[in-house]
Amino acid sequence: MTAASQPRWWRRAAAGWAGPAASAGFALVWLTLSRWHPAVTYHFGPPLAAAAWPILKRASARRPIASGKALAAVAGGFLIAMAALGVAIAAGWLHGPTIVGAGSVPVEEVVLTAAAAVWGWRVAARRRRAWFLPAEPSRPESSPPHTPQANG
Repeated sequence: MTAASQPRWWRRAAAGWAGPAASAGFALVWLTLSRWHPAVTYHFGPPLAAAAWPILKRASARRPIASGKALAAVAGGFLIAMAALGVAIAAGWLHGPTIVGAGSVPVEEVVLTAAAAVWGWRVAARRRRAWFLPAEPSRPESSPPHTPQANG
């Protein structure tokens, strides 16, 4: 079945689950890598999990999303990232080095994840979609709509 033949409600529901699925997917991949190599710090996991949901929420919207929905996406991505971080901390899988060379990996991951959540909020709250997506079609306010004229 192609995307065009699917009912509209199905496409809308699938778009609504893309953000949470991406956040959970990034968190699970990060947990798997952290368990596989606990002496290596994979710094990208929680920040990607935190930012994925709000970015995909905005990317799938044709118009700017409401601030409540943007906040829900940011909070959801952040909670998924923090849950994954909690699992990794409890299991003792974070023994690698930090980016700055001092401090603890969990604190560094919380700081990176918070920064990614703020960035995700900024992207989700934009009037225009992100720079890597095509611009929304817009018409200048001063120009009238195009009307075809009869030749004759």
